[in-house]
Amino acid sequence: MLTHSATGTTQEQYSVESSTGYCVTRLARAMESDFETRLEAHGVTRATCAILHAIFHDKKNTPTALASFIGIDGAAITRHLDRIQKQGLVVREHSTTDRRSVNLKLTRKGSRLVPELVAKSKATNAKFLEGLTRPESEGLQQIIRKMLSNCDVEPSNL
Repeated sequence: MLTHSATGTTQEQYSVESSTGYCVTRLARAMESDFETRLEAHGVTRATCAILHAIFHDKKNTPTALASFIGIDGAAITRHLDRIQKQGLVVREHSTTDRRSVNLKLTRKGSRLVPELVAKSKATNAKFLEGLTRPESEGLQQIIRKMLSNCDVEPSNL
């Protein structure tokens, strides 16, 4: 919207609702909320889901590799692993070659849960992509990646 100032110049009024950052933040929060609601039935959080997925699909089997991959610090990954281990989803095994190293493995329960969590993630994505064509969806992914490439912070650190 354009307005005229007392000096007669035309100025564009700023609306937070028209800000790209505001819109992206609202979308991210809405998607997170939807996903978290879907995960509640399994008693897990988004962080738990990310950890289980990283161990299962990306073969991140040490706390250090996991923390780096997910983008959280060592203390936080330890707290998450403690909670997930109590839930019976993961076990820590000391390395046979280096007693200081710990390897992470999903339990049978954890391994069976991952595909269900992936399905929940896909359902959230499908809900928010509903009404978009495949080219629009792919274009959106391209735009998001391009925007992230303009970031001064590594995407894994966000």
